[in-house]
Amino acid sequence: MKNSLLLSYRWKTLGWTMTIPSALAGLYFLLIEEHFEYWCVALPAWADHFLWIDHFSTSKSISICLLDEFISLSLLVGLLLLTFSKERVEDEWIQRVRLESLQWAIFINAALLMLFIIFVHGIPFLTVMTFNMFTPLLIFVGRFHYILHLKPLFSKI
Repeated sequence: MKNSLLLSYRWKTLGWTMTIPSALAGLYFLLIEEHFEYWCVALPAWADHFLWIDHFSTSKSISICLLDEFISLSLLVGLLLLTFSKERVEDEWIQRVRLESLQWAIFINAALLMLFIIFVHGIPFLTVMTFNMFTPLLIFVGRFHYILHLKPLFSKI
């Protein structure tokens, strides 16, 4: 069975080069919570009608910081490239591992989300939802590459 939704193997390299730096940068900027002014842009007033911007501040000027958007998009595109790129040799075993990893990712993500819905409330829940944007793809990539590359190494020991 030929799967036409998968990208070529060569996209996997770009996926790793986008995922690792953006994941590290995302964790770094999430932990330090520093505001980088050089990533902020002032928007004209007419942009308020086209963008979904909170109006909690009383300031008339609209300014948004694009660093978190850049890191999030880079991480998301990198994870998508890793998830939907073929392996060098794509056989039935790899397709089975791909399907099982996708099922694991959805089940674990749903279980984690149910736990956080029950136990996390208020503003910290927004942080949970931020991580939840990437959790299914991260779990998939982690399990898929563990089964493909690391588990055979451990079984030889």
